[in-house]
Amino acid sequence: MEIFRKSGPSWAEAQPALREWYQTSLGDAVLDTVSAKCDDILPGIFGYQGLQVGQIAPHRELLGSAGLHRRIVIDSYAETTSAQISGELEHLPISSDRMNLVFFPHSLEFCANPHGALREADRVLTADGHLLLMGFNPYSQFGLRRSFGRSVPWNGNTYSRARIQDWLSVLGFRIVTAETVFLRPPIDRPGILRRTRYLEYTQRFLGFVGGVYLIHARKQSMPMTLSRQRWMRPQGRLVTGAFAQRSSRTAVNRSGTPHEDDHSK
Repeated sequence: MEIFRKSGPSWAEAQPALREWYQTSLGDAVLDTVSAKCDDILPGIFGYQGLQVGQIAPHRELLGSAGLHRRIVIDSYAETTSAQISGELEHLPISSDRMNLVFFPHSLEFCANPHGALREADRVLTADGHLLLMGFNPYSQFGLRRSFGRSVPWNGNTYSRARIQDWLSVLGFRIVTAETVFLRPPIDRPGILRRTRYLEYTQRFLGFVGGVYLIHARKQSMPMTLSRQRWMRPQGRLVTGAFAQRSSRTAVNRSGTPHEDDHSK
């Protein structure tokens, strides 16, 4: 379900403001929690290269714990960040079937065509590649906070995990994990963030109302339509014509029953 839809800045316009917000006390605390969760998810992902779309934290290597030989970051203003490539979210300057992992941090929230962005991720991923999505959970204190926000990151469009998972299933992705993290209030006060750190220990019971969602999906190596065709394919050939007649005569001879040719003798 989509709620609080706003007309916010484009993905390219939002990137500098996102980087600035993640340097605040609240943004840094969110990154600490997200990085810890990524350290649980990423070590099981291996391959030659991965792609992060949006440099939200130049001082952090968010994909560092993945088993990748090469990590590429695309940003709208690569010349002013540590990103390697400048590009657009809906038109990634990457060849098809090249990435073992694609990471979208807040990408769908500042995208006019989120379906198109997901199709781009699907295009550049290998047959069994991984997709990691990060954004604000609308059913949380962060969702309430953004209803009053007029600046990045609060003025983007928020989508529920269920809706995003539906989009991914249409593209043939399998959901590996889908959860929310960061249970502290969205208040940019270092003292309050320290005193409410204990709320993170309630993740087991209140994880569904965490402020930030993380969805880990994996691309299916074989489309479902091909699987259904295989199930419907006949397992053997029908025996017809002269071969069938010959087979039946052979069976009769083996059983000891007189053949019609014997009566003629």
